[in-house]
Amino acid sequence: MATNHELTRFINKVAEKFPPKEDGTTAFTDIHVRVSQDTGDVMAFDDDDNEITRVVVEEWINSPLDTEQFYDMVHKAFAPIIEDHGTFLNIAKPYNYVLESENGDYISELYIVDDSETTILGTPFMQNLSEDLDDFIEKLLKE
Repeated sequence: MATNHELTRFINKVAEKFPPKEDGTTAFTDIHVRVSQDTGDVMAFDDDDNEITRVVVEEWINSPLDTEQFYDMVHKAFAPIIEDHGTFLNIAKPYNYVLESENGDYISELYIVDDSETTILGTPFMQNLSEDLDDFIEKLLKE
């Protein structure tokens, strides 16, 4: 429960940095979410690598999970929080929340919104695409 509380607080703090503006202008950026398995730090950055906010999720400090399992767990923890709280940003579409390692290396897309209000949540975008295409080609060749 503490993790959900901290992630909700994190998303709300991000939203506070992008309030609606009276002149109708919007920011042009993605939200880069960097997570440290060693320290439990969860940090948000804009496209210019400016830190927006940070929280510490104590349950994630020195997690015994291997790196892949850890980021999969982080992804699954963030998805429902962003779905409930992450759509109130004054950011020009398309934009997304990108999960990154603490060094800024891409892990997965947490949340994607395009100009047509399409939202993709949950599993990493294009997950298993190669396998799906291989299966499709194999079925075509059999026919």
